[in-house]
Amino acid sequence: MTKRTNRIFLCVFLYFLLCANVLPLLFGIALPFVPYILQNIIVQCMIFIPILVLYPIIEHKSVKDCYSFYPLHWKDALISMGIAFFSLPFLAFVVVLTSPLQPNIAEEAMSSLSHNSIWLSLLFIAVQPAVFEELLFRGAALTGYRHLGWQKAILMSAFLFGMLHLNLQQGLYAFLFGAIFAFLVQRTGSILASMLPHFFVNATNCIAMYLMPEHAPTPEKTSFFTQLYDVGIQCLAYLPFLVGLFYLFIRRHPAPAPRMVQPTPQGERVWSLSLVSMVVIFVIFSAIFIIPMILQKMITL
Repeated sequence: MTKRTNRIFLCVFLYFLLCANVLPLLFGIALPFVPYILQNIIVQCMIFIPILVLYPIIEHKSVKDCYSFYPLHWKDALISMGIAFFSLPFLAFVVVLTSPLQPNIAEEAMSSLSHNSIWLSLLFIAVQPAVFEELLFRGAALTGYRHLGWQKAILMSAFLFGMLHLNLQQGLYAFLFGAIFAFLVQRTGSILASMLPHFFVNATNCIAMYLMPEHAPTPEKTSFFTQLYDVGIQCLAYLPFLVGLFYLFIRRHPAPAPRMVQPTPQGERVWSLSLVSMVVIFVIFSAIFIIPMILQKMITL
């Protein structure tokens, strides 16, 4: 059963890789007059929608069960968004920690979109990831691996989510957030427990980008250790709030939702050739990002 799920996600991984590299090129050649952000919005729909439509058919599951389309209590929605917000400094810590190896790719990508309509940017940065990525990883992947037990299912969905980002920096913080979001869905049984905080975090960052003055002075560059110290202090300041919110959440949901749990079959192994293949692809693409940075630093020494 695990081998089958690994094979399915290897196919998803390869399909995503192919489409993400080929479709933008085709759009650029065939429809150069279409704005770049609109091209990306269409590409995301063309990549994710066929996968999300086919997955329940292949798995012979109902859409509701496969993607955890169940209601969420408003208190859980608020707590989930609070957990995501107070987790942000830990994401920033990962970014700073990996900055000697590669620049902040997500920040650079968002900055390049700042000249577009805020509504298009929100659709691309906040709405699409919150819907498509959550349905695929906290929906399909989480239910696909739940036979392994809820702890392994959370780790596997977060692991796949991290690898699909194809670089070390985004892979690490995607794994961190993926594990948190998967935990929220496991306990509530509702995909909304990850969709809402995912949208909230991305939308907040997007709006903040548009609220910045156009001619704001460029902040002075600080050393790596100063950045690490500053973000570390912020993590310590946010930690009590994060722990408190997790405590409230676990008090409300002391065990996974029954529909998210299945008996663990004996002798099920996580690793297979398909999963190893995904790891190898991730390592190769991560090296493509990291090696030029290392060489550049060696040259400047």
